[in-house]
Amino acid sequence: MRARIVGALPVAALLALAIVLPAAAQITVAVEGGFKGYTFDEGLGPTAAQLFIVPVGVRIPISETVQTDVMGAWAQGSVEREGVTYQMDGIIDTQVKTSWTARPWMVLSLGINAPTGNESHTAEEAVVVSALATDLLGFRESTWGTGLAVTTGVATARRVGQWGLGVGASYRMADGFEPADGQAVTYEPGNEMRLRIGLDRNVGEAGKLSLGVTVQDFAEDQFQEGEAEARNLFQAGNRFMVDAAYGFRLGSQTWTVYGSELWREQGDLFLSIVDANDNVVGDSIIATSSQTLLSLGLVGAIPIGSLYRLRPTLDFDLQGREENDGSDEGSGWMVAIGADFPLRLFGTYDLFPRARFTVGSIVGGDGGDYGVRGGELGLTVRWGG
Repeated sequence: MRARIVGALPVAALLALAIVLPAAAQITVAVEGGFKGYTFDEGLGPTAAQLFIVPVGVRIPISETVQTDVMGAWAQGSVEREGVTYQMDGIIDTQVKTSWTARPWMVLSLGINAPTGNESHTAEEAVVVSALATDLLGFRESTWGTGLAVTTGVATARRVGQWGLGVGASYRMADGFEPADGQAVTYEPGNEMRLRIGLDRNVGEAGKLSLGVTVQDFAEDQFQEGEAEARNLFQAGNRFMVDAAYGFRLGSQTWTVYGSELWREQGDLFLSIVDANDNVVGDSIIATSSQTLLSLGLVGAIPIGSLYRLRPTLDFDLQGREENDGSDEGSGWMVAIGADFPLRLFGTYDLFPRARFTVGSIVGGDGGDYGVRGGELGLTVRWGG
């Protein structure tokens, strides 16, 4: 209980900041409450998974060219498996990012992942983390803590004929942390380099087309047990993503159709070979699964009277996985329909209630398809600025 109280202090500090800072009109504060949950057919493994999260964000303009964003959150996740409920709760890591508009066409940024969350998981908490980390389910948080990390970035943009060209690059350096509670094991994720190129242009009188390509490359990680020498454990495969969006008007309504395709190459998992006496006699490299994730969607803005707009959404996700043995465990699809309804109250206070319903299917370890049903509810309150 004491650990939970101490761990909640960063989020409590952000909430206090949210109350005090709006006196300065240029500062923006957002507080959200969100719930997302799924039930699964019997035979998949887990029968239910859910996440309740309360993020708090503050944007602080330091000057006309410099601003700082701070985000923290408290989250509670639970997974039901074979009649047992596993639970994990607490604050997550705190994100701090400062951006500097060095030139009208160039922005430099420095981000810090402060290790305020729970990074050492018990066996029960590991069950929750494993289930919530499934990409197809789209949970906003699955790890709670991943140790200290620093990210540097640069982004630039210019006009090339009728096109707008944007290029962004970032490099993330991560420190080690102890992922298993009660074990003297340190894991240091490999550094990450990311490059993105984007294009956009106006189409006709009321349309806009956007295109993008993103590449991610990961260095080898480091794994150390006790006083033993650190060694590589995992080499994540490269990731490539292409995306496109087209926005247009339809009378008084506005609509955007979008899509993206993410490819994740096979990675390398380094395993030790032990004899009958548990002596390490060598090592082996096993290729991890490759993965694709196709996302398609439609979002609109429909006027309700002269002051409000209903924003309906329709999303489709298709995930493909290929294991070494040729199985496609974890593959599946999801269709989600929902809407949000922005409201402005008391001058500078904005409310964003939202709801969504999801159905889909996931391939289990036996190769069978198992149904998934879920829903999401949320309310965001934003003020200041």
